[in-house]
Amino acid sequence: MAVGSFTLVANEFLPVGLLGDVAADLHVSDGTAGTMLTAPGIIASISALALPVLLQRVNRRVQRVNRRAALLSLSLTFVIADVLAGLAPDHPAMLDARALLGIGIGGFWGIAVGVGTRLVPEQLGPRATALIFGGISIGTVVGVSAGPLLGHQFGRRAAFFIVAGLGLIPVILQALFLSRLSVTKAVILRSLGVLLKSSRARVALVMTFLTITAQFAAYTFVAPFLQQRTEAGPTLISTLLLVFAAAGILGNFAAASALTKALRPTVLAVLALLAVSRLLMPLFGTWAAGAFFVLALWGLAYGAVPVALQTWLFHADPEAANDYGSGMFVAAFQSSIAVGSLLGAVMVDASGTRTAMYTGATPATTALASTAVVTQKAGTQTATDTDGA
Repeated sequence: MAVGSFTLVANEFLPVGLLGDVAADLHVSDGTAGTMLTAPGIIASISALALPVLLQRVNRRVQRVNRRAALLSLSLTFVIADVLAGLAPDHPAMLDARALLGIGIGGFWGIAVGVGTRLVPEQLGPRATALIFGGISIGTVVGVSAGPLLGHQFGRRAAFFIVAGLGLIPVILQALFLSRLSVTKAVILRSLGVLLKSSRARVALVMTFLTITAQFAAYTFVAPFLQQRTEAGPTLISTLLLVFAAAGILGNFAAASALTKALRPTVLAVLALLAVSRLLMPLFGTWAAGAFFVLALWGLAYGAVPVALQTWLFHADPEAANDYGSGMFVAAFQSSIAVGSLLGAVMVDASGTRTAMYTGATPATTALASTAVVTQKAGTQTATDTDGA
């Protein structure tokens, strides 16, 4: 599952590092090129909710639904989508390829996160989730930081073909080692409302939406920012993005430990670091050393975000979240990527990459303030439950 999540992220976020190359090759602006993240985000948010329902209609008996086969099929869509992206002659064709990727992303992520907690004893569930999200952080290393180097050396088309080849690895591993996993409970669209009845779950989903919207309003355009404002070349851009991703890996596993001891304080600290790093980027990111520091801080905070938000949601209502939470979480996460990248695209085309960084700070600050106020008012029951575990 960790290898699959690694490939997922390498596929989804490869355009972040290739944004300038793709924009030049397809003759569009940086903002328009940024919609390569918007398209899969929209489709993934839909497929994360709809796919379990479709699977059940194929098999009326829930016990016969094989998640292993579904994961294998979804992993193959990554490969096909990358090949189509590499062949895309224009921007509409690129968006079609990225939309296909969105089907695989939404379905795979929604299934994989829930499967992770079923492959280990209950007490190891948070660590299993952290391992899967560790694959996400490492995928960020490969997908984002390798993008500028691959694009500079071989062209953006070859970069997509290389990642397509990489996508065959989890397909082979899943076929060899992943056991058959049936669905434990029927899922219909109406049943997803069970999770929304929990006020703490609603807070977690809104917090997810604001946090990820903030991330991708800014992060989608970090490579153009470094190119234009820091005046960095492909090698330096790759190095700086590698710093971001490496810090993210550290943040991911550090958060896994911290979340088991103090959920609410850890989440608030992560949100605070995210907001601060966005504000610092336009101020200190215009020179290499400053960009190094800010991206390390930013990466450390963002690396903790997926596992922190997922853990928060699953602690809000454990029973409902285990059955319905993965799809809702992925839908919120992916729709936020779509909204954030689109918002950033509008800001970049209107005012430049500097404005996109400040734009990303606004929802991050809102998420921090809202979470602090709402959870304090609610008596921080989520944190209390975690501390007592």
